[in-house]
Amino acid sequence: MMQGGADKMNGPTNSASSGSVVRAMIWATVPVLLLVQLLASAGVEVSSFWSQIKQLDARMTHVAESRAELIAEPLWKMRYDQVTGVLNEIMHDETIAAAAVYDDTGTAIASVVARPTVQALAEVSRPIGYSNGNISVQAGRIAIAYSYATLYADTGSRLALLLVVGLLGTVATVIAMRISANTFIGKPLAAMMSAIQRSKQDGRAYPADVTSSNEFGQLAQAFNAMQHTTSGALDRLGHMASHDPLTGLPNRRSLSERLVTLSCDVGSPDALIAFSFIDLDDFKGINDTFGHDAGDKFLVHISERLRATVEPEDWVARLGGDEFVVIRPEVGNEAAAQAFARQLLEAISAPILLHDKQVVPRASIGLAVRRADDPELSHLPALADIALYHAKSKAPGTVAVLNEALQRDYRRRWDLELAIPTGFSEGQFEVWYQSQVDLVTQDVIGLEALIRWRHPEHGVIGPGEFLPLIERSGNNARLTRYVLTDACRALQQLAASGRSQIRIAINLPPSELADHSLAAELRETCERFGVAASSLELEITEGSLINNIASASDTLRRLRRLGATIALDDFGTGYSSLAHLRRFPLDKVKIDKAFIREIPDSAEDKAIVGVIASLAGTLGLTLVAEGIERAEQAQAMREMGVRLGQGFLYHRPQPLDAVLRGLAEAGNGDDRVLADSPSIAPEFAA
Repeated sequence: MMQGGADKMNGPTNSASSGSVVRAMIWATVPVLLLVQLLASAGVEVSSFWSQIKQLDARMTHVAESRAELIAEPLWKMRYDQVTGVLNEIMHDETIAAAAVYDDTGTAIASVVARPTVQALAEVSRPIGYSNGNISVQAGRIAIAYSYATLYADTGSRLALLLVVGLLGTVATVIAMRISANTFIGKPLAAMMSAIQRSKQDGRAYPADVTSSNEFGQLAQAFNAMQHTTSGALDRLGHMASHDPLTGLPNRRSLSERLVTLSCDVGSPDALIAFSFIDLDDFKGINDTFGHDAGDKFLVHISERLRATVEPEDWVARLGGDEFVVIRPEVGNEAAAQAFARQLLEAISAPILLHDKQVVPRASIGLAVRRADDPELSHLPALADIALYHAKSKAPGTVAVLNEALQRDYRRRWDLELAIPTGFSEGQFEVWYQSQVDLVTQDVIGLEALIRWRHPEHGVIGPGEFLPLIERSGNNARLTRYVLTDACRALQQLAASGRSQIRIAINLPPSELADHSLAAELRETCERFGVAASSLELEITEGSLINNIASASDTLRRLRRLGATIALDDFGTGYSSLAHLRRFPLDKVKIDKAFIREIPDSAEDKAIVGVIASLAGTLGLTLVAEGIERAEQAQAMREMGVRLGQGFLYHRPQPLDAVLRGLAEAGNGDDRVLADSPSIAPEFAA
C-alpha cells in the first residue's frame, strides 16, 4: 500500500516531466518548421514576383520601341491626330496608366491618360527616329507610364494562401509529433523518471519498464545497469562517509548520529552512559621518528586493541588524528566507568613493534558519565573533552573524570579566553617589573618585564593561568608587542629619572622566534620612544630554541645586530646543554630557581650550579640566579662566581610607578626600599 501510494505520488510528477519534455520539443521544433516553410514559400513567391517585374519591364520597353517606329513619320510630318491614335491603341493594356509623345523641342504633342494616378508607377522612355532616303533625324521621344499594382495584388493573394496552407500543415505536424513523441519519448522518459523518484525515496534501485528496442529502449537498458551499479556504489559511499578509512572504525559523523539515538537504545532512562575520550600522548613524536606510514600502522594497532577490549554492546570510533572515543551504554556506577577507562589505558599501553623497535603507547582519557535521560547527553564529547584537557595538562597518561570543579575551571578558562580581546582594548593587561641586581654591589642593573591581567571580575590573574590561553587564541604576537611597547616606555621614564644604565628584559614566546618581522618591529618601537635597542634584553627558553633551531637562530642574530642582548631563561629545565647551545648567539644564562631553592643545604644543587658557572665562564656567558629569597643563597651564588641575581630577597614584581619610587628612595640612601617593597598582589609575584 505504501509503495502504491508512492507510485501515485510519483505519477503526476513523471507525467508532467515527460509531458514537459514533449511540449518543450514541440515548442522548439514547430516555430522553426513553420518559419522555414514560410521563408521557403516566400522565397519562391518573391523570386516569381521579381521575374514578373522584369518581364513587365521588358514588355513595356518593347511596346515603347514598336510604337516609336509607328509614330515616327506622322510626328515628323506633324500629323498629330495619327500620333494620338497610336497612343490610344496601347491604352487597352491594363498595366499602362498613361503615354505621351514629345517633339524634338521637348514639347508634348500628344498624351493619353488611361486611368487615375495609381501607386507603384514605373516609366519607360524611347527616342523616335525618322529617316528616308535623304535624311535621318531624331523627331522626338515616347514615354509610357505603367503600374506594378496588379503584380503586387496577385503576389499578396498567393502569400496569404501559402500562409493558410502552412498553418494547416503545421497543425497537422504538431498533432503527428505529439502522438509520436508521447509514444517514443514521453512514455520511456516517464518510466525512467518513475524509477528515479522511487530510488530517491528509499535508496533502492528500481528498473525502468521500457520494452522498446529503439534508442530509448537501449537507454533504458543502460539506465537499469547503472541503477544496479549505483546501488552498490551508494552503499560503499555511505560506509565510507561514516567510517574512518584507515582503521575502519566509525568516524565523527557517525558519532553525531550515535549521540542522537543513544538514549533510545538504552533500556532504562536511569542507566548510566560512560563516554571515554582518548587522546594518544606524543603521537607527533611517533610520526616524526618513524614516519607517517609507521604512524598509520600504530593507529591501526590501537584501534584493534580497543576493539578487542570492549564488549559487543560498546561503541568505538576514531574522530581523527590521534583521538578515539569509546561509549559504554550501561555502567553500574562512576567507579565502574573509571575501571573500564583504566582497562582501556592498559590495553593501549602494551608495546608495539615499529621498525624493529618496541614503542610503548601512552594515552590520556577524559571520562564523562551521564544518565540516559540527561539533557546534556548530546554534549558528551565536549564534556569529556574538558576532562581530557585536565588529564593532558595535569597528569598525562591518566584518566580524568569530569566533575563540577573541572567544569568550573573550564567555564573560567572559556570566559577568560573570550575576554582577551577586551583585555587588550581596555588596557587590562599590566606590565610589572622585578629588579635584577649585582650580587656584590647590590646595585639594580636591570628589570624584568612580567605581565599581569587585572580582570574587572576575577581581579589580578597570574601569567601561569592566562598565558596558555593567549597562546591558544593566537595572541602571542600581540602580547609581545604590548609588553615591548610598555618596556620601551619604561626605558624612556628611567632615562628621564637619570637611570639610563638600567636595562629591561622581556620574555619572547617560542612562536615569536619564527617571526622574521620581529627585529624590524623592535627597531621601529625603540625609535618611536627614543630608546636604544641595546637597553633591551630578550629572554627565551631552551625548548623554544630546540624546537625551532633554524628560524630561532636567524631571528636571534637579527635582534642581536640591533644591539639587544639575548638571555636563556630557566636553564636546566629544558632538553639541551650549554655545549649544544654554542651555536646560538647568547649573552646571558638564567639558572632556574629550582636549582637555587635548596642551596646552600643541597650539595647536589650546589654542584650543578658550580658546573653551570664553570661552563658559562668558559663560553663567556653572564650568569643570573633566579629565585633568590634568602641572604645565604645570595652568599652561595657569590662564592660560586654568579655575579647577578633576581628574587624576592631584593624586589617583588610591581608596577613601574612603584619601582620608580623605590629606585628614587634607594638613591636617597635607604637601601632597604627595593628589598622591602611589597607586591600589589604577592600571590602572583613569581
